[in-house]
Amino acid sequence: MTNMFAEAEIVLFTNETDHYELKQGWPALFLETVGKLELFEEPTRFLREKYVNCGSTPSRHTWEKAAYGLKSWFQFLQAIERDWLSASEQDRIDFRDTYQKSISPKTGRTYGDDGVRSAMVVIRSFYRHCASRNIYHGDMSSGVVVVEHKVPIDQDPMAHIHALPVLKEKDRALPKVRPGVKIHPLTMRDLKNLLSHIGPQAGARDGDQRPARDRLICDLGWVVGLRLSEINNLTTLQFMTLVPDHSALFVGMRLTVQGKGKYTRQVMIPTWLVIDVQAYIDGERAASLLACKIKTRYPTTRLLLGHEHSNHAGKPITNAALQKIFREACLTLGFINIVEKTDTETGLKFTYKTPRHSIHDLRHTYAVLTYHVERANGNSEPWKKIQAQLGHSKLQTTINTYLTHVEIFTDQPGLLDVRKVLGL
Repeated sequence: MTNMFAEAEIVLFTNETDHYELKQGWPALFLETVGKLELFEEPTRFLREKYVNCGSTPSRHTWEKAAYGLKSWFQFLQAIERDWLSASEQDRIDFRDTYQKSISPKTGRTYGDDGVRSAMVVIRSFYRHCASRNIYHGDMSSGVVVVEHKVPIDQDPMAHIHALPVLKEKDRALPKVRPGVKIHPLTMRDLKNLLSHIGPQAGARDGDQRPARDRLICDLGWVVGLRLSEINNLTTLQFMTLVPDHSALFVGMRLTVQGKGKYTRQVMIPTWLVIDVQAYIDGERAASLLACKIKTRYPTTRLLLGHEHSNHAGKPITNAALQKIFREACLTLGFINIVEKTDTETGLKFTYKTPRHSIHDLRHTYAVLTYHVERANGNSEPWKKIQAQLGHSKLQTTINTYLTHVEIFTDQPGLLDVRKVLGL
């Protein structure tokens, strides 16, 4: 294996493989020599045991991130002609220094501290795994203890970015400062422009015949405070028993949603938004099901489906598609940041436009905007309502996350509903 590794190309597969030990979609490393692939067993075993088969909600993104880190590490060892079983802590430090100066072919920019740190943690964890199997005896299996993230998932508002373990003790080979919590709520002006651009309300079109699904997605984010996965896990069954009162559009109705870690919680959704959801179900969604090319005895109950005239009519929309919709809207509206990148082949620098916001920022917008609405309505403790809606177990989690960001909106007296803040 050692000689083969020294001469082989490291190949990473995460989408498909014919290897009998692996399931489709699992990350796997292979050694390619003269057109022949051989499974790189130890890192593949590690990825399966520590990532694929670990946790209540395994994330494919997390698997791929860990696999890419290991692939980069093995390529580095090949470049310095070091056998992977003889690698030392000093090699890991040298890898870090090289990694930090390298340009990512994906982003065209140097790798960020967070990405480098993640790779370093994965490498150490891999060698601990090898030491436990008595196949590695070097110094990377001792020293700093790697522990799992101890903050309960429903108490961590930024859990979606905490994919890998954190360090209990300081590690001289890792960046010393962990980035702070960053949120990017939309301003009122940008939010109004986004909603106008994205489409009409399903229950109040006023002659606008554009699809209403994408507006519904945005409203579930900024009005209810749902995460992307919570929005996309909604089903028609959750709305079938709700009976909205059209004379009380701003009254909240209870809706049970499934959050991170498959925890469920009740949130309040205003009557006007329930009406929009039901209008979408009866109209646009029903048309999508009829246009589906492959009919099934029991059609999906997922709320959000592909558009009627698309190739995905009648099929549940993916999280990636939701992110793409929001990203393209931001680019079209000019909600952008301009960053400098480097072409990895030519070394030439160029500028690139990236969206200023992600769809998750709608949830942050809900928290900041609701704070001011509650204060305007005389609620001296607005954080409690926001805490319950977002699903944080501890009130301090909510306050610490959003307290420094509430000034993005100006207090306005006499407001009864977040929609009135925007003049909608």
